[in-house]
Amino acid sequence: MAQLFTRYRCLLLAVLSLVCCRLPGFAQPGSGASSVVLLRDTAQTYNLGPYWSLLADPRPEAGASPLTLAQVRSARFAARFEPSSEAVPDRNNTGAGYWLRCRLRNDGRAGTSWLLSSQNSAVGPFELFLVAESGGVYHRVIDDEKNRAGSYAVPSHLYNVALPLQPGQEYTLYLRCSSRLFWFDIRERAVLQQAYQERDLRATAYFSVLLGLALYNLLLFFSVRDRGYLYYVLFTFSFGLLQAHMMGYLRRWGLYVLSEIDQMGVEFLLLGGTMASSILLDRSFLDTRRLLPRVDRLLRRLLFLAVVPLLCYALQRLPLGVESWPRLALRAVGFGPTFAALLLCLVLLAVGLYQLWAGFRPARYFMAGWTLLIVAIVYFYLRVLGLVPVSFLTENGVRIASVLEVILLSLGLADRINLARQERQAAQQQAMAALQEKDEVQQKANDALAQRAQELQKAYSELQESLRTTGRLQELDELKTRFFTNISHELRTPLTLIIGPLEELLSGPAELAPATRRERYGLMHRHASRLLELINQLLYIARLEAGQLRLRARRTDLRAFVEQHVAAFDSLAATRGVRLEGAGPGPELPAFIDRDQLEKVLANLLGNALKFTPRGGQVRVGLAAGPEQAVLTVQDSGIGIPPEHLPRIFDRFHQVDDSATRQYEGSGIGLTLVRELVALHHGTVSVASTPGVGSTFTVCLPLGKAHLKPEELAPVDEDGRESGEQSGKSGEQLAPLPTPDAAGREAEDLRPLVLVVDDHAEMRAYVASCLQVEFRVLTVGEGEAGLRLITDTVPDLVVSDLMMPVMNGLALCRHLKSDERTSHIPVVLLTARSGDDSRLAGLELGADDYLTKPFRPRELQARVRNLLRQREQLRQRYSREVTLQPHAISISPVEEVFLNKALAVVEAHFQDAEFDVEVFASELAMSRIQLYRKLKALTDQSPTDFIRTLRLRRAAQLLEAQAGTVADVAYQVGFQSLSYFSRAFREQYGHPPSEHLAAAPGSSREPLSA
Repeated sequence: MAQLFTRYRCLLLAVLSLVCCRLPGFAQPGSGASSVVLLRDTAQTYNLGPYWSLLADPRPEAGASPLTLAQVRSARFAARFEPSSEAVPDRNNTGAGYWLRCRLRNDGRAGTSWLLSSQNSAVGPFELFLVAESGGVYHRVIDDEKNRAGSYAVPSHLYNVALPLQPGQEYTLYLRCSSRLFWFDIRERAVLQQAYQERDLRATAYFSVLLGLALYNLLLFFSVRDRGYLYYVLFTFSFGLLQAHMMGYLRRWGLYVLSEIDQMGVEFLLLGGTMASSILLDRSFLDTRRLLPRVDRLLRRLLFLAVVPLLCYALQRLPLGVESWPRLALRAVGFGPTFAALLLCLVLLAVGLYQLWAGFRPARYFMAGWTLLIVAIVYFYLRVLGLVPVSFLTENGVRIASVLEVILLSLGLADRINLARQERQAAQQQAMAALQEKDEVQQKANDALAQRAQELQKAYSELQESLRTTGRLQELDELKTRFFTNISHELRTPLTLIIGPLEELLSGPAELAPATRRERYGLMHRHASRLLELINQLLYIARLEAGQLRLRARRTDLRAFVEQHVAAFDSLAATRGVRLEGAGPGPELPAFIDRDQLEKVLANLLGNALKFTPRGGQVRVGLAAGPEQAVLTVQDSGIGIPPEHLPRIFDRFHQVDDSATRQYEGSGIGLTLVRELVALHHGTVSVASTPGVGSTFTVCLPLGKAHLKPEELAPVDEDGRESGEQSGKSGEQLAPLPTPDAAGREAEDLRPLVLVVDDHAEMRAYVASCLQVEFRVLTVGEGEAGLRLITDTVPDLVVSDLMMPVMNGLALCRHLKSDERTSHIPVVLLTARSGDDSRLAGLELGADDYLTKPFRPRELQARVRNLLRQREQLRQRYSREVTLQPHAISISPVEEVFLNKALAVVEAHFQDAEFDVEVFASELAMSRIQLYRKLKALTDQSPTDFIRTLRLRRAAQLLEAQAGTVADVAYQVGFQSLSYFSRAFREQYGHPPSEHLAAAPGSSREPLSA
């Protein structure tokens, strides 16, 4: 009989929402239930459901003893195990037990403690057999709740046991249990303990909600003396205690001393209390005594249902020979509490529907809560019948619905108390009706919009379907667009560094120093070579696509060829601080290659490796000879290539980072050229890369000439000299740049200060050289460092490139114009993009001017001069307006905010004689130098002059209003010395304050003379 109650206890658990654990993350097998569970990741939960093979044990029904481990391992029964494909196997079986089998392998570290646990709190006792490969068997019986320290690996919770798994060993796990829901998993001890802690925390939150609502309604009961609140408190407390018992908390707190039948008696007692309090609550909630007298009498009679669980417990407990009853009678006794609870729910739901149909408004809350609970129970029974799989909602839906029901009942009680008051407020009801009508209209409009949105979505889907066939062409067009955008930047930068110095040489003074001339010539030559290299790459791609490029192979010592061209990159590697290692000496490696084409392959691979390897890194070139091919490798310790970009790294126009803030320049055609030229040699090229570790490019070239066509071999008498083209990279030298330290070289230099922000070193140096004759110039290599330098130094003007890594020119401009400390600084943007979109974006962010590369040096100088001249004129105007009227200034919004704040701070401290520049700067959250530069730029006044001017202006206003004597007015505006006040007033207005007071309207004194 105890086993019968145990089986139906699971059903009762779901009805009363006593499951309070979330489904763990499942580790699904790779190939069905026959797979081995590989225990490797200690942070993972290994759900055993999909790995189980199940065998029903029919012998208990036949009266025989259960199958033994030896029997189920025999060939007769081993073949009868059926694999499971369910995450949580569920067998609706009431008579037979089950054997479960799966294979385990411990691939974890030594010392890892793996624990088997059950997520089904009603699993009941079970036996565990762990069979090692050597034949050894570990046996445990999990059924002792009182001796937890000896039965469970985590004594604070039930049904968990440690598995003695040796690293690298494979085991077969057998379980024998009578439960119908086989929900077992394996976790590392710390992970399982953390899961138990999280479940306890969720349970604490759940019970806290119930307790808080119960206490709140208890206070309402003492306040309004409505018995409905008291019944609500009784229902919530009994329901919460029932859940605490079914979740095992009451057993953990002391009920474990009782037998299983007695614990079930406590459970049924709490169930009866919950049913009785729910009937009393709903009678009061729905006001059936006044509105439905007959229904009220029916509900009073239904109170006997609360006794059904206790009667079932008594039949089990008393010596009445229940075990000899027919099976149908036993099932009726076991299912009695569940049936009573379901019947009560349906009756209360019917009463609520009737009251809702009759127009009783609080019934809405009642119906909402009970409907949610009934739906959750039905969904659970669908899982019980095997119609839906185990999920979070099947195991926790009843609990969630119960919380919502308790909340809705609480809201319904409050609504019932306020119903009479709301009925007396006719005007408010009319307003609500109007609002409801408006909502209906809005809902209709929303429905119409939703219908229109569906139509548009359908049209969009049809359009997408029609465009799907052209998706690849669109992607190619986008790649081309990005390519031409980036290549324009690549072309305009060298053009700027060619045209600019050339115009400077043509229009500059004839006596230009020879060293300066050589520097300008070298700069133009380097970037002309770079421009030629880019154009040649584009032409090679075009010729390869047109099939016009032919191989001209000749016998070459491949090892000497590679070493020669690797040595050409030594200077570039030294400049970048990268260690470059060649293939080293070795025997001659003859191969038939086109020297000019293979030189381009090496130049691109080495150039990329050096470009993407940080300072202190290493680039290695390897060369190995096989029986039929030579293998050339270029390995670097750079930033690496993300895995998602590797399949397309050799595609035309493809770049890993094609954004405006990319850190490394490039056109996206170099590796495409490498692939095509290697294919022209009948070879292959591949790449292997790990982000953060580096990349390795491997080129395989066939040896001999059997693979070459006759027309691919160079004529015997053809001149074999190598191409004179150079990559231009090995001789790259960076021009010296001005540094921020230059700001302090000449303390008395009063020329305007200009900051140049550009990530291209030579462009940055060239722009600085164009401006350093007329202005003091600071330079910085990227946007974030430039922003910090601007905040510290507050220059008079900023010249910034648009495309920079980390922070581009648009972002820098946005930061400057939104910060009141730097909003007054003019910004000139330099860019290789000539489109209107970029120009409009910069101007909308507050950029004062925009120059497109290549630009003329004189144009840059003229625009900088004009901006500084305009700023000086505005400064003089603002100075006059601040002097004449503190509150009526017409300036730009950001400066207006700053000046208004400054005026407010000074006016608030007019009477404070101790108010000085230090306090002024602190009130404005600025340093003294930032405040000085800001006020000087806007008003052409120092902070001290600004404060004195405003004080004197206020003094003049007070004198004109005859607000007191000259001495009183002086003290009111913060002057402690009357003589100093008179002297300052005379300097400001040309006459002493006493004459100003005498000339005031209404004064009896002699007015001022003309």
